[in-house]
Amino acid sequence: MFLATQDKPFFPDELEAKFACAKRMGFDGFEIDGRVLMERAALVEKASSAAGLPVRAVCGGYGGWIGDFSEERRQQGLKDIARILEIAGGMGVAGIVVPAAWYGGRGLCKHRTPHYTRRGILRFHRFSFI
Repeated sequence: MFLATQDKPFFPDELEAKFACAKRMGFDGFEIDGRVLMERAALVEKASSAAGLPVRAVCGGYGGWIGDFSEERRQQGLKDIARILEIAGGMGVAGIVVPAAWYGGRGLCKHRTPHYTRRGILRFHRFSFI
């Protein structure tokens, strides 16, 4: 088991400093934002290597949402996820975390379909159906 952290505002701004700080704090890995990975892959790999702290997972960072009612946004999400996985796989990263859609957010939940009322979303979330 590994103890990893997401990139949070309390870390320094620069990637190399973020990785070094997380390593000093005792973390075994780093969860990078997918957009950062797509836009700055070489720098992410360099910072990870320099700190001796591997990227263990990628979270979000893609445009669109895979469950969006808009086919265009859904396709953009799938395209970005494929690119993130391609880059991450080359770095030995285990996978990507795809956050659930929350009430009031983009995608399915904003349309408030009958089976996705606020109460329904909370019920589904509690039982890990979303």
